[in-house]
Amino acid sequence: MLEPLSDPEEDQNEIQKSTPDFAQGSEMKLPDVVEGLFPEAAVNGLLKHFKMELTHVSSEIRQLTGKQDELLEKVETHNQELEASLEMGELAKVMNEMKMGLERLTKLRQDMNTVHDRSEKLKQRAEKLVTVRQTAERKEEELVAKMEPPPPCSEEK
Repeated sequence: MLEPLSDPEEDQNEIQKSTPDFAQGSEMKLPDVVEGLFPEAAVNGLLKHFKMELTHVSSEIRQLTGKQDELLEKVETHNQELEASLEMGELAKVMNEMKMGLERLTKLRQDMNTVHDRSEKLKQRAEKLVTVRQTAERKEEELVAKMEPPPPCSEEK
């Protein structure tokens, strides 16, 4: 028969209660469940072995945390020095000028593209007008040619 699932929060609380604090060096008390299954000497030997490893890992973590704090302080100090330096003000000014120059160049490019598009349209319109004018001139010449009487034929016999 299946046992009902237990609440994960209760399991976590039970684990925390039964887990000894290795960093503090407190006396280890075996959980009630373990006492009945394994000989006490074997369990105590395992706990002593892991206590040494956990104590070592805990001290390494403390050392790394200390080093991390030192690095954070150095980075903070360096950032403050950079913000306070005069060169940062000049750099900000140059960056602002570059931004404005880039905006001007972008607007100039847009204006040039607009002028180019207009000139292309005007060129096409001029070509179309030339074609229309040429066809109109041809039609006019044809009409003039139809209206003029043909020249008299002079036949000499």
